[in-house]
Amino acid sequence: MSNTKPKEEVNVEALYGKECTLPKEEFVKAYHVKENGLSSSEADRLIHKYGLNEISQAKPKRWYHYFLESLFSPFNSILLRYCSYFILYRCLSSRNS
Repeated sequence: MSNTKPKEEVNVEALYGKECTLPKEEFVKAYHVKENGLSSSEADRLIHKYGLNEISQAKPKRWYHYFLESLFSPFNSILLRYCSYFILYRCLSSRNS
């Protein structure tokens, strides 16, 4: 006997909406899509109206952001705690001797 579970049925329409299951002709008609795309003049008009289709670049991080992120990462925090404990233990034990 195999322990495989039966595949669950995925309701694509519920996940993504009815648009993804429409036949091509209905989609084109419902959303006024041109199958040949935009003409140059329409594209220029839309670029002027909405701007270029590009993502603005985020500012690059400064060096100290990378330093602080790496300094306070979980692994480095454990190392820093261990080192500080070790240093304090050595200093306190040498004073008591």
